[in-house]
Amino acid sequence: MNKMKIFPKMFLQIFSILLIIVILVHVLVFLIFPNTYLENRKQEIQHKADVIALNLNRKSLNYVKETLDFYSKHSETKVSLKGEQKRNSIQIEQDIDINPESKHNSLIIEERNIVLNNGQLRTVQFISTADMQQDAIDLSFKFLPHSLLISLIFSILVAIVYARLIKNNIEEIKNVTDDMMMLDKTALLKVTSQDEVGELKAQINTLYTKLLETIEDLEGKNKEIIKLEQLKYNFFRGISHELKTPLASLKIILENMQHNIGKYKDRDVYIARCIAITDDLSHTISQVLSVSAIDNLKQNESHISLNKVVTEVLMKYDLLIQQKHLKINNNLVHEQIYIGMTALQIIISNLISNAVKYTDIESKINIGVEAGWFYIENTCNEKESLHTDNIFEIKFDLNKTSSNGLGLYIVSKLLDNYNKQYLFETNDNSVKFKIKI
Repeated sequence: MNKMKIFPKMFLQIFSILLIIVILVHVLVFLIFPNTYLENRKQEIQHKADVIALNLNRKSLNYVKETLDFYSKHSETKVSLKGEQKRNSIQIEQDIDINPESKHNSLIIEERNIVLNNGQLRTVQFISTADMQQDAIDLSFKFLPHSLLISLIFSILVAIVYARLIKNNIEEIKNVTDDMMMLDKTALLKVTSQDEVGELKAQINTLYTKLLETIEDLEGKNKEIIKLEQLKYNFFRGISHELKTPLASLKIILENMQHNIGKYKDRDVYIARCIAITDDLSHTISQVLSVSAIDNLKQNESHISLNKVVTEVLMKYDLLIQQKHLKINNNLVHEQIYIGMTALQIIISNLISNAVKYTDIESKINIGVEAGWFYIENTCNEKESLHTDNIFEIKFDLNKTSSNGLGLYIVSKLLDNYNKQYLFETNDNSVKFKIKI
């Protein structure tokens, strides 16, 4: 039975239960029926006795006898006039129909007093016998086939309807879950009731909805990972040139100094040049190390005070600022930006580094917020070397005459990572980098 389909299995189970109930009900009726039947016979004879006694009152003796004889011949109840009898005894005037072989005979006797037309008082005796078991068997077999047939038909109909209802719900759940396995976003079960089946459907819908949300979240994270991998690929492809260029220059200078070739005999000058190249390499490596943390910069956003971060970064560049006699106009107060703290520190550090590097001696750097945009502005007379058309791309050449470094490239990628808008503007004697806050 474990391998049967749900419909025949449920049908047999429900039909068996209903059949057992029907049989139990009929057995109980068979067992209870005799007592109920006997009580009904008693009430019926009492009623007939009252009616007959009322009709025979004030009638003649012959009329009474003829009437009682006629009624006795045509009825199961025997009626007669009671004669003289001994004390504590009952006189039965007529033969009664008793089955001597039965152990379940019941004798019902009712007596009513009537007054004849001559004023004589007589007693009318009503006697009825009943074999309760046999009568119950006869009546049961008379109605039992019809009762059983109706009960069987009803049980079959109920079993079919109930089994089909359960089967339909299970088939619906199976078909919809098949669609859910194919990740059909429109596949949801119709909840039409609040019973256990309805609660099960609602729970499946909730589970599937959360599964889709989880899948969408994973897809979004996968896209971010792919984007980040592409970012890392582009970065390392560009940084290899950024590192090779100063190393090649450094090697050429050192080899020429080693062999005392031409102008490289002036070692003090070119040692200073080598130190400068080494400083550039050190700065580049520092930037590479900062970018290596990009993987962990996402999902850590918070509202950060711009003034606090800018002030901390300015303190790090205080010596360079003093050497170039720069004036810093920090107009920030309580403005905030929603971004990661580490990312913001890298961005501000690169922007201020570029501003200090390219600002003319004894010039000024303006920092503030206008119309929802954070800006860093510095004077610059060498804007033609900035190549604003591709300012955020890494571009190198050996002589550094038309190259873009890592600073703004890192800034742009970090801002893209946090979906922040940014602009690079040039005026007659200044450049300005802006971030939408």
